[in-house]
Amino acid sequence: MTAHEVEPRFRPNGRNWPLLWAYIVECGGSTKSSSASAMAVTAALRGHPGTCFDLDSNMSLTTILGYDETGLKGKKNVLDLLYGTATLDEVALPARYRIGEGYGDDAFALIPNLRIVPGSPAMAGADTAIAEDADRNDWFAEILRSYRGDDTVFYMDFPASYGKMPYSVLRMLDEEDSVIPSIKADPKDVKLVKKLTEELERIRFKNRGRRSVPGRPTLNKMILTGTPTATYKEAPARRATALAEAMYGKVLLPYVRYSADAKKLYEDECPLPILLPNSVPSEDYRKMMTHLGFVNRQA
Repeated sequence: MTAHEVEPRFRPNGRNWPLLWAYIVECGGSTKSSSASAMAVTAALRGHPGTCFDLDSNMSLTTILGYDETGLKGKKNVLDLLYGTATLDEVALPARYRIGEGYGDDAFALIPNLRIVPGSPAMAGADTAIAEDADRNDWFAEILRSYRGDDTVFYMDFPASYGKMPYSVLRMLDEEDSVIPSIKADPKDVKLVKKLTEELERIRFKNRGRRSVPGRPTLNKMILTGTPTATYKEAPARRATALAEAMYGKVLLPYVRYSADAKKLYEDECPLPILLPNSVPSEDYRKMMTHLGFVNRQA
């Protein structure tokens, strides 16, 4: 499928770039990387190509999709995009998962229809790099405007902070795109979403009336993970679920239930839908993507 054959819903307003899904909230360990990878892999396995962008210096999304710092030696990363020293196709790597020891070709299996723009520990200084050269604020805009591929979604995993680098990406979102906080079922995490909505409003206000960028990032989807199950009935999880329903019920996606084994995806370098396909979280992410219209289109 070529770019001009992509379904119109993946090219809002006839633009040339895909839907933008931004996984962001000012909270470390909130399950942003887990959700981004699970949703991207589920869609890819159903025949919907996508590219994941790891914008966080901790490189969680990169690790889940098969590349640790050793595996990235000699390869380009997201900083090459920020500095304009490489193109998207030169940086993006085929997503993969570990099936053996070492770093040879037989140690990994590829995930069809999915690429990863690997992160870098040096992304911790991205805000400073943009502050030193205002032109770098357009790095993501330039990627989008030159894009000619057939991806359906760019899945973007952000650090647990709001700053110049997140702003440079979020200002390119339109209302058809999605800001997606993925948070654990914990009351304090739910309360953090309010600050995110305030940040989005600041971006919209700053970009009002501008024609060069859409400037309308919108929180229209929200993921709650670790929700109660028949055997997991912790009181904080129940309170958080009720609080999220009361505050954000209109944007909540189908819940992702708790599973103690879900944390294994980092140590195993393998995304949840492949590592634990029969787990309740994997089942829930599949339901979530079906709910969002990403049905199986494989022959």
